[in-house]
Amino acid sequence: MGLIIDNEEMCEKFKGLLEEKYFIDKSNIINDFNKLIEDESSKYVCITKPRRFGKTSITAMLVMYYSKSIDSKEIFDKLKVSKGKSSDNKEKKNEIKQYKEFQGKYHTLYLDFSSNVFSFKNLRSFISSINSKLKIDIEELNPNSKVLKNYDDDIVVNLKNLYLETDKKFILVIDEWDYIITNKKFTDKERYNYIYFLKYLIKDNSYLAFVYMTGITAITKYLYSLNCFTEYNILNDNQYYEYFGFTEDEVNELCEKNKNLSFKNLKSWYNGYKSYNGEKIFNTWSVIQALNSNIIENYWSQTGSFNELKKMINYDIVGVKEDILELINGNKIKVRLENYEVEVFRNESEDNEHVKEILYSKMVTFGYLTYYNGKISIPNKELKEEFIKALNDKESDLQYFYKMIKNSDEMLEVTLHKNVKRMCEILDKSPMEKVILEDKIDHAHLKRFIEYSYFNARTKYNIEEESPCGHGRADIIFRPKKKNKVNGEIIIIELKVNSKAKEAIKHIHRKKYYNGLKEKGYYGNILLIGINYDLKKVKYSCVIEEYNNNMKLLSTTELGAERKRSNELEINGENKRLKSSSSKP
Repeated sequence: MGLIIDNEEMCEKFKGLLEEKYFIDKSNIINDFNKLIEDESSKYVCITKPRRFGKTSITAMLVMYYSKSIDSKEIFDKLKVSKGKSSDNKEKKNEIKQYKEFQGKYHTLYLDFSSNVFSFKNLRSFISSINSKLKIDIEELNPNSKVLKNYDDDIVVNLKNLYLETDKKFILVIDEWDYIITNKKFTDKERYNYIYFLKYLIKDNSYLAFVYMTGITAITKYLYSLNCFTEYNILNDNQYYEYFGFTEDEVNELCEKNKNLSFKNLKSWYNGYKSYNGEKIFNTWSVIQALNSNIIENYWSQTGSFNELKKMINYDIVGVKEDILELINGNKIKVRLENYEVEVFRNESEDNEHVKEILYSKMVTFGYLTYYNGKISIPNKELKEEFIKALNDKESDLQYFYKMIKNSDEMLEVTLHKNVKRMCEILDKSPMEKVILEDKIDHAHLKRFIEYSYFNARTKYNIEEESPCGHGRADIIFRPKKKNKVNGEIIIIELKVNSKAKEAIKHIHRKKYYNGLKEKGYYGNILLIGINYDLKKVKYSCVIEEYNNNMKLLSTTELGAERKRSNELEINGENKRLKSSSSKP
């Protein structure tokens, strides 16, 4: 075992994976790859996926299985690959035959283009170091090799000579192929030279029996140079998707081993990615971390730069910030995505919609969004937390939304306690003119503002806008989720601009939005909430009326200022009435 040839580190890594409590056998991908070996039209495979979806684990397994100087028969005879995967008996027999034929048949070449790259002055010295490691391996494997006597500065020349000498082909496994492309350490010229080097190393070279390359970034932009590859990425992979990330069945299997964490909780936090055919996929890294610690929380921030997402959200592209808020709110956005390159974002000659598509394509590629059936969405709670954190940027006008979301737990609590004074204080903390990204503030904007003020309430309630009920459509109605459906409070909110909160309450009564709740299985008390925003005074007023399920009034709560104005109007009205009656003969 060596540094490049039959890499020892990758073999030890795979042995370590086998010993883990929550190991999932993904070895059937080898059955798929064995069918491609030495097939000139199919032997080049590039699979790109988001970070922490098990890409390196697959590369470690491939190195372990194919490497000639590693005795791995006993290990793989216990895994799925040894038994074949096809439902067709004839095909399965062929898979088992190929498994035995190719196991340990080849020397593998393992290259990780992210490994220790910063210790080198430039790309040339980095590639030169790979060639030097290859020489060390050849000396270990065959000290009398003629290649060593005339060892060339060109690694491809040395590999060709080694093949001519031994008549043995290699399997090339490349990890983090795109690291040099996406890293700012390297100049544009070095990146171009790197692509040329890959083409020189891989394309049309008879010393290669099979090439597997993986990373995060799709190779679409470079297909002219690397057009030998068949590429499978998160947007188009209908062949190998089940080997990257965990399927629902696999996570159920892991939960059976764990006993402490439920599948339901893991699903809400780490599921939501969609394969090409719609099958749900879990983030491997986060699931394993949660199972090992018995704690469900956000592990995504451990996998990459948090600033990366901030930067994407704050690109000065018209409509992106509004789209991000819609996504955070749980909505899906229709968009046409293609395999765009991801390191270049802005070309002033490109139209805005095209630039947005490039940005969203990057966010899908990096795993921040999922894409299925022509729509993008945030996959799960873990990623939603990342988006919400990314809003908290002092230089961004979206910071106010972050504060609203963070205050939304308290907003629901004080609402249920009918503390209208505190409700208005919370609303006043995020000035409407700062939150609304347009000049005009109207009823629709107020509704959007209130949605975010109650953002976290959706964990306990099904929140509907313009929901048909009674004799019209309620602005916002909160219906308790199944667990609290029978006794949980129902919240009906009506909004007004430049009016009065009491007028909003009257509107609810006129439209009887509360009709039919018992028939639908809701028996809890009903809170009718009227909220008014005064544009001139830049202030909120609020009234809450609480009823039981038979619509018997239990209490009325309103903000002091509103009550005072109401009392003043009643007193003035009474005085006018008395004055009018006293003046009559």
